[in-house]
Amino acid sequence: MSNNKTPIVFKGRTSDYFGIWIVNLLLSIFTLGIYSAWAKVRRKKYFYNNTLIDGVGFDYHANPIAILKGRIIAFILFVLYQVLAAFSPIAAGVLFVLFLIALPWIVIRGLMFNARNSSHRGLRFDFDGKYGEAALVFIGYTLLSIITLGLAIPFVAQRTNKFIVDHHKFGTSHFKMEALVRDFYKIYLIIFLIPLIGILAAVAIPAYQQYVNKAKQAQVQPISQNIYQEINAGGFVKVANTEAVEMAADSADAEEIASQEAIDAAEAEGYAQDASEEALLKDLTPEERAEYDKLMKAFEDEATAENAEDYSDDEATTPTKKDPVEEYFTNLATTWGVAAAIIIGILAMLLYLAFIFSFIAYFKSRIQNLVLNNTTLDHISFSSTQRMRDLLWLYISNALVLMFTMGFATPWAQIRMARYRLEHLALVGEPDLDKFVGEKKESARALGEEVADFFDVDLSFG
Repeated sequence: MSNNKTPIVFKGRTSDYFGIWIVNLLLSIFTLGIYSAWAKVRRKKYFYNNTLIDGVGFDYHANPIAILKGRIIAFILFVLYQVLAAFSPIAAGVLFVLFLIALPWIVIRGLMFNARNSSHRGLRFDFDGKYGEAALVFIGYTLLSIITLGLAIPFVAQRTNKFIVDHHKFGTSHFKMEALVRDFYKIYLIIFLIPLIGILAAVAIPAYQQYVNKAKQAQVQPISQNIYQEINAGGFVKVANTEAVEMAADSADAEEIASQEAIDAAEAEGYAQDASEEALLKDLTPEERAEYDKLMKAFEDEATAENAEDYSDDEATTPTKKDPVEEYFTNLATTWGVAAAIIIGILAMLLYLAFIFSFIAYFKSRIQNLVLNNTTLDHISFSSTQRMRDLLWLYISNALVLMFTMGFATPWAQIRMARYRLEHLALVGEPDLDKFVGEKKESARALGEEVADFFDVDLSFG
């Protein structure tokens, strides 16, 4: 096989595509989605025509009516499911099971429609996957992933990609993917490992803090409890220590007895005062008793006011606990103003986006490179050189621009992504593509492979 590389060039421009995008958007809204079928054809035709191999672009031949029929069928099935779910859950469940059974056929129809309506140098692509294989991949292997609690996901990903690639054809030649299952496991291991470390840290840190708190509490145990533990652990203690403990206990008992006697004396004195006060009040005239009650109420009100003042002073002097994050942003806004707080918020959002998009960028770039670098078409192979850091920058910058432009930069973001992916892909092998395509056209005509399918309906979701 020749090592000559033929790069893929993308000529699309944001200024040209924006006109197509905005017209598609407005007409799809005004026609309640009916124009979306024509919008899909215009969009795909633009990207196909501007993707060039050796100076020649691809073409897309789909009929918008076929796409519209597929979307009408999907809409009718969706409405039927919603109605049945409202009136008969059993019927809705039966319809859902029928949908799962039909899912492999729907996937095959979508892949077949898009392949047969795509061409390069006048030679059509094709897809010849069968229902049985699709059912095994999209139903059987999905159940396997559930049964194995996700351990079979890399295996399922390898089988799914191999099914899709191996059943695509260019003319009469099949594509062939030779990536191994272990290569997929290496990629998925990184994807699973990083979140697993985060989960373990989230569990281990609180557990460690709880352990430290228990250790601190154990250090503040009463002396008697420590002695009992020492007796139970060692079987005996020194006599001197025992005597010291007994003396301490006797002293504590004496202090407790003295304290109790003082309390009893105070209570007896209080009772005597109350008795003498009652006897005195009995001798007062009604006017004197009223004057006495008035003075006592004034005294009580003054005491209550003083207590309330002391309580408010205590509250003022006692520091209130604040949320550290709230306190930080409050001080930041006071010191540096609102602008600094906005900058910090933007940086925090960028950090969050980088964390989320890093997983997507790593997964997309590694899987794309793995599949394409292990795919061949007769004597032609492919070279994909996507990098995680490039995709990460594209994801973050596109997300920020889309957010600040309220979505009007969508054409710019789509053109950037298409240009990066295509310009990091090249053909390796036979440079004379006209000769290669000419041979495939002759074979296709001889075998009658260009006969159109009678059921030309797009059931794909793209």
